[in-house]
Amino acid sequence: MLRRYLIVNGTTTLVLYGVFLAFAPSAPHLLQSVRATFDTFSMESPMLRPLFHRIVLVSGVLADR
Repeated sequence: MLRRYLIVNGTTTLVLYGVFLAFAPSAPHLLQSVRATFDTFSMESPMLRPLFHRIVLVSGVLADR
């Protein structure tokens, strides 16, 4: 009984993870989409553009250390 449960549970888990990974976007594509959305949003706002770019610049400098 326990063996049957483990086999069914393991198979179901593998199938669900496979379906999730098949439909999940890849990491580089996801990061590229987020960056494009961020750039579009920050470039359209004259008040937020300098603030966003300053935050990104400072965080990039701190990340390089």
